[in-house]
Amino acid sequence: MKLFNKSSLILLISVVSINLLCIISVSYAYFTANIKGNEDAKEMVVHAGTMEITYTDSDEVSLSNVVPGDTITKQFRIENVGTLKTKYNIKIDIETNDFEDYSDLTYTLTKNSESKLSNQVLPYEDGYIIKDEEIEKEGIDNYSLTLTFKKDETDQSDNANKKVDFTIVVDSKDEVKLYEYKEPYKDNSGANRPKLYQGMIPITFNDDNTMKIADITQEWYDYDQNKWGNAVLIDNTNQDIVNKFYNEDGTLKINDPITEEDILQMYVWIPRYKYQLFNAVNGEVINEQMINIEFEKGITSTGTVTCEINNLGRETCQNDINGNWYTHPAFTFGETELPGIWVGKFEGSSSIENITILPNISPERNQSLSSWFNAIRSIELDNALKYNLNSNEIDTHVIKNMEWGAMAYLTQSKYGKCSSDGTCTEVITNRREDLTGSGMENNSWNAINIEPASTTGNIYGIYDTNGGAWEFVMGNIVNLDGSFIPGDSGFTTLPDAKYDDIYEYGTIEPSFDRGHLGDGTREVANKVCDVAFASECYKWNLDYQLFPNSNTGRMWFHRGGHATNEDRSGIFANYPNGGFTSGHGTPRVVLTAQDGIDRVN
Repeated sequence: MKLFNKSSLILLISVVSINLLCIISVSYAYFTANIKGNEDAKEMVVHAGTMEITYTDSDEVSLSNVVPGDTITKQFRIENVGTLKTKYNIKIDIETNDFEDYSDLTYTLTKNSESKLSNQVLPYEDGYIIKDEEIEKEGIDNYSLTLTFKKDETDQSDNANKKVDFTIVVDSKDEVKLYEYKEPYKDNSGANRPKLYQGMIPITFNDDNTMKIADITQEWYDYDQNKWGNAVLIDNTNQDIVNKFYNEDGTLKINDPITEEDILQMYVWIPRYKYQLFNAVNGEVINEQMINIEFEKGITSTGTVTCEINNLGRETCQNDINGNWYTHPAFTFGETELPGIWVGKFEGSSSIENITILPNISPERNQSLSSWFNAIRSIELDNALKYNLNSNEIDTHVIKNMEWGAMAYLTQSKYGKCSSDGTCTEVITNRREDLTGSGMENNSWNAINIEPASTTGNIYGIYDTNGGAWEFVMGNIVNLDGSFIPGDSGFTTLPDAKYDDIYEYGTIEPSFDRGHLGDGTREVANKVCDVAFASECYKWNLDYQLFPNSNTGRMWFHRGGHATNEDRSGIFANYPNGGFTSGHGTPRVVLTAQDGIDRVN
């Protein structure tokens, strides 16, 4: 996969651009394949010493509605117009490869109608497939590359709706190494492999909790062992930092140690899952319990429960009976089904102008929700090059109330803080006094080496979900007619619906029956309280359970609690706010595929 801009490393001339876009259908995973040439420059010449190689591209080729077993073919020509015999290398340069099972994509290469490579797995990262190929003076080599979506007897639905982009390049570089396919690691939990978008660097942890660059062909996560996938972003405008992570050929320095000082942002992967309903109607007291979760393959929804939320914020569901399974709605982003989401490992940074996601930093807490929303959207829209993100591929936004719920439910499962016998422990309050006895008033203390404060009970989890600062989430009540109530958020109109979870209008704090399945509100309430005594309303682990309402002028959700309210804070805590809470509100970043990428049609 293309991890950063390699233009500074070696001159690479694009010969063929191949785009393969998979679109799911009702019956199976249809996909559309486009193979495009360089329409503006049909012929280019590269000069390298005495060598001149002409790359000639053919017209565009398009193929649609192909299924496993179908193939697409591209021809290209290499001509030596120099005066001496010379050598060249052929490389496949990967822009994007979303396939869950990389081995499902194979290719065959012929040279001058004779087989050169047969049934090779397409590289999932940049790699040379031919090296030191001789060509006589005035010689011409005609190539044909056939790409196949391999068909087998297994369930290939996880490769539905996927995309691969790559370019064939030719160069004369010495001492190149041929690509060797190694199957990427996949644990036995059934969780989707963490999706490493361009710029994301996989990391893992040593026994002493120090970090290193992960080898994705070896174990670097294991959800059965409560080790969630971790990845980081770095400052790609700083060449000294880039050199710490990458070799000269653009590959990662696998197993090299890294430190917090090398990193800008840290993320944790929440794989797509369904959960078993346990309190669908919330008509009685529900005590703390483990939430049963099963991971889903690819972007397939296997739950039997379906829910819709109308423009008034009111939820209606089908088959919402305890014991039935519900694909968590956080994995639907606009019209796009997601294999998982990346959640910031820590709360937001100390500066809204330069958002970092790092431990041991007290977050900025004196900005409006709209200011944070725009700043986090700017990671994608304005600063993608800094992080080497592809702004056409990913989306960054303030965590939604439902996305918080997805994180909380995974924590309250055997993959998080619950043991095999169903016993669960709470994420501890992230305060310095819990750890050293010294106290720290209102600030959070994001201690990466303090494992009980993590959603997994180890360093692989997410921090600051209990205590720290109250966290803004995108979730709010609307008016009786469905119109927007901005409060002090700074918004004049609501952002696009995919960025916000709306809830039914209410006038009192304890009316948690307005919650939605999956968001970690009404399902986990363990006391049905008198509306006159809001302070007596609580959820599992005595967490706050107070809803946004018009009477207090607080129309938005806060989640997680505050360091000074540790008796009522927790991962399930929710509390109303107006959208600007001086000294309290901070956001958490979520990174996903962009709506329209992997779209289900």
